[in-house]
Amino acid sequence: MHFFRLSFLALFFSLSAGAQSLQQARLLTLNQQYDAASGVLKQLIAKNPAKGDYWYYLGRNVLEAEKTDSAKSMFILGVQNEPGNPLNFVGLGTVAKINGSADESAQMFDKALKMAAGKNAEVLVRIAETHITLEKKNLPAAFTLLDEAEKIEPRNPEIQILKGDAFLENNDGSNAIKFYEKAQMLDPKSPLAKLRIGQLWMRARNFSGKDGSMGALEYYQEALKIDPNFAPAYAELGELYARVQRYQEAKENYAKYLELSSNNLFAKIRYASFLFLTKEYSQSLNQIKEIWQVDTTRNMLNRLAAYASYETKDYINGLVHIQKFFSRQPQSKILSSDYAYLGKLLSATGQDSLAVEQLKIAIEKDSTQTDLYSDLAGIYAKLKKHDLAVATYQQKIASGKATANDYYRMGQSYYNLKEFGKADTAFMRVTEVQPKLTVGYLWRGRSNANLDADGKLGLAKPFYEQLITIAETDSVKYQKDLTEAYEYLGAFYYITGDFANSRTYWEKVKAIDPENAKAKVALEDLKKKK
Repeated sequence: MHFFRLSFLALFFSLSAGAQSLQQARLLTLNQQYDAASGVLKQLIAKNPAKGDYWYYLGRNVLEAEKTDSAKSMFILGVQNEPGNPLNFVGLGTVAKINGSADESAQMFDKALKMAAGKNAEVLVRIAETHITLEKKNLPAAFTLLDEAEKIEPRNPEIQILKGDAFLENNDGSNAIKFYEKAQMLDPKSPLAKLRIGQLWMRARNFSGKDGSMGALEYYQEALKIDPNFAPAYAELGELYARVQRYQEAKENYAKYLELSSNNLFAKIRYASFLFLTKEYSQSLNQIKEIWQVDTTRNMLNRLAAYASYETKDYINGLVHIQKFFSRQPQSKILSSDYAYLGKLLSATGQDSLAVEQLKIAIEKDSTQTDLYSDLAGIYAKLKKHDLAVATYQQKIASGKATANDYYRMGQSYYNLKEFGKADTAFMRVTEVQPKLTVGYLWRGRSNANLDADGKLGLAKPFYEQLITIAETDSVKYQKDLTEAYEYLGAFYYITGDFANSRTYWEKVKAIDPENAKAKVALEDLKKKK
């Protein structure tokens, strides 16, 4: 869930021995060493269970593992052990918000705010954070709370970080950068602001600066200049390099991330996702299986295992994983890609009618994923519902994202519908996009041959001739296509009375296919012709 967006300076406000221990736990959390942080917090609780802050931060750590029930238990224990501490009411409100209980969440937050009485910036900041990071965001409320917190702690850099996050959620990158830079000024020894600006540029797909400007890469590098052991920056660098297909550098940075984060469970989960991103699907599955040996509660791993299983063609297990994922995932949190992979796995296991319904839902949830139109159309064609296949390919074309293969498949569906003119138009687009491939000319030839029932017009002739020009450069590879083209031209010249040319093409058929029955009959017949 990534609640923790702490700055280093914010961790040094309290100088008591207890606060220093809490500070240690929060620094471990910032460096994504969640297991170690939880260990420190449990030790603190064992020594002083009446300290509500310890329960609160342990609960937040548990939330990072998406264990809302366990987190709620921590917050309840925090309230029981220190009823006057408002932070655990913030925690309970956070869990309620995650679970979709808006009224309960508001009640808990209101209770915490009344207890804080405008004097506790931490309470204001933590509630604001939930309005920024969780679903059903409330950015106006977040800004109001952060402004109030700033009046109490005007030099707290975390407030500026969160203001930057809020502006970023509002798609206002310029103001986001302004507040991140203000946070950096307040806390120059923290790498967090640099990391956040790098993440902003990643979101804008500005991976690397040009002409003296800075992109995500340069900001991540600056974060590491401030703190060479800042684990999250290495993870972000790994994902950046993966996006630009520099996979070796991606792996090196992820290896460093795993080392610095003590190879904890959260890091392993993130690494499994990274391996999927870099198309190392088998390795991703191996990492997931390793995690499952110690923790089977994280449903997102069922999702990831399903996706990776599909990509490795392990469709049966993929279907098991995706069905387990759906059974545990709240409906509101199921993604378009989840329905898409379910559809593809159903199709791959012979359940095409069910697959259609899932792909339609996936498209309805996110019509920008235009490849899904191709997947859906392909299943319609497989079911011999060629009219629906054509209509779906036309939707893909309307999106402006159609490929040569889409036109080719649509042409085949038109061909199966015996709409040969429309098929020819589709195959013409294939030849325009891929003029050096034979397949477009082959199917234009077939379509036009069907438009010319007796063959006398020779409508298919120019397309078979174009096919021959390409295919004769490798007669072994294109033997089947050449045979069809030669047969057509041999028949065409025979019908039109040009027996010399007819004989030439039938001889070509015989040369590449000596046992061709049509060629034997035609050449025998041509012996009788002058």
